[in-house]
Amino acid sequence: MELPRIFVSIASYRDSEGPATVTDLFARAAHPERVFAGVLWQVIPGDDDDCIGGEAPASHVRSLTVHASESLGACWARHRILTELRRDEDYVLQIDSHMRFEPGWDEAFIAMLQRCPSPRPVLSSYPVPYQLPDRLGERRIPVQIAKQFSDQGGLLLHSRALPYECRPQAPLPSAFVGAGCIFAPAAAFDEVPYDPLLYFQGEEITLAVRLWTHGWDLFTPDDVLLYHDYSNERGRPRHWSDNRDWATLSARAHARLRCLLARELPADPEAMRDIARYGLGTRRTLEEYERFADLDFRRRTIGPRAADGRFGSPLDDGEVRRARAFSRIFNERTWGCVETRSGPGSTLAATAAMRKSLLKLLQRLNVRSLLDAGCGDLNWFGPALDTLDLYLGIDVSPEVIDYVLGLHRGRRGVFFNVADVVSDALPSADAVLCRHVLTHLPNAQVQAALENIRRSGARYLIATSHRGAANAEVEPGGWRAQDLCAPPFSLPPPAFVLQDGGGTELRVWDLTAG
Repeated sequence: MELPRIFVSIASYRDSEGPATVTDLFARAAHPERVFAGVLWQVIPGDDDDCIGGEAPASHVRSLTVHASESLGACWARHRILTELRRDEDYVLQIDSHMRFEPGWDEAFIAMLQRCPSPRPVLSSYPVPYQLPDRLGERRIPVQIAKQFSDQGGLLLHSRALPYECRPQAPLPSAFVGAGCIFAPAAAFDEVPYDPLLYFQGEEITLAVRLWTHGWDLFTPDDVLLYHDYSNERGRPRHWSDNRDWATLSARAHARLRCLLARELPADPEAMRDIARYGLGTRRTLEEYERFADLDFRRRTIGPRAADGRFGSPLDDGEVRRARAFSRIFNERTWGCVETRSGPGSTLAATAAMRKSLLKLLQRLNVRSLLDAGCGDLNWFGPALDTLDLYLGIDVSPEVIDYVLGLHRGRRGVFFNVADVVSDALPSADAVLCRHVLTHLPNAQVQAALENIRRSGARYLIATSHRGAANAEVEPGGWRAQDLCAPPFSLPPPAFVLQDGGGTELRVWDLTAG
């Protein structure tokens, strides 16, 4: 069986470590026959003859050589490598030209990618340092963190390190990338082509946001596979030292960055060139990235999660669509009710009789803890909170949870969290309440939610149902009448039925029966 192939992108600017990097790349691979390097040598002939070469099979190294004066910077070089030298390899490893490798790095990277809890993972971080010629640094797990915003609006990244003996068992979720160590399926670079018009600062944060909004999940490697020379003991020339136009290139790149992330229209039209091709994705929004990463690009603020490099598990596309749909309903007051954003069916007056009946039933069933899965703004149930020992309110919309936390913070036995009844592990409670929640979900997601509720260990399910409804399909956030006792759900007859107005029923199932 043919091994999956890895394309390694190396942009080398007048770097005498470039040849040694190529040599070590192949020497340390478990299967060098599957490794193909693409190198752009940017040199001054006669001055930089020691900056080209390396010991590797000639058929496995594809290279371009340009005069250093023609170079337009690292992003320009990486773009050329990925578009002109890459073929149909399965994976891409992007590195710098001053690196060392652990034995078996190729097998380890592929295995690590498979440990990521996502179907679309990208591994990236700042590698551990080494000192010339081959003194490898202490093995630690670098975790990228947000340090500060520059005056030009770029986010400067740094890293903290986990002791190697405390390394995680799987790659950690991240919001950032380090351009000198990125390992991903080749499809990531097909969908998110490298932007040649960026310069230096801004390369990493724009790439991270673009990957994330295209639906790729970022992870910190859980082991040490690469080492990087961060020193300049060799006096290695930098592009901005050689190129008289570097300030123009940098200013234009910063304007491009601010357009992309802070929504500022640049004065220089050149900064907008091909911006659609190198723009954000549509699977997730910039605002969703800012919420996930704990950043605000317009205000240039860094939250504690970004500063610490601690991020939640990535959401799949279904979770993103559900969160987006219910946040939109909440933020836009879709149902047009002044009293409550949950709609006219959740006003205090409309729910008075049902609420009285429900509280009597909860007392009769000895329900002392309640998981309200899809709590909304809690308008209709708020007066009943004190009748329970424990109330757990969850909602897929972060805005909803922020809202109810502000209203009920400090109440004894009342807790809220962002969670998805379809896909997240649910806390244990005597009963699960899903009032006017499942009616907004596609049938397959309703079935997944019902299975999830059963797994929670709750004794009772209390959910909205409509007798005789056809259970038509609906998009997340839409609505249709729903009969949970009819196919495809086919729940057994409920133990109790409460009238909830307008032909709607609140049915109660004993999950311990049968």
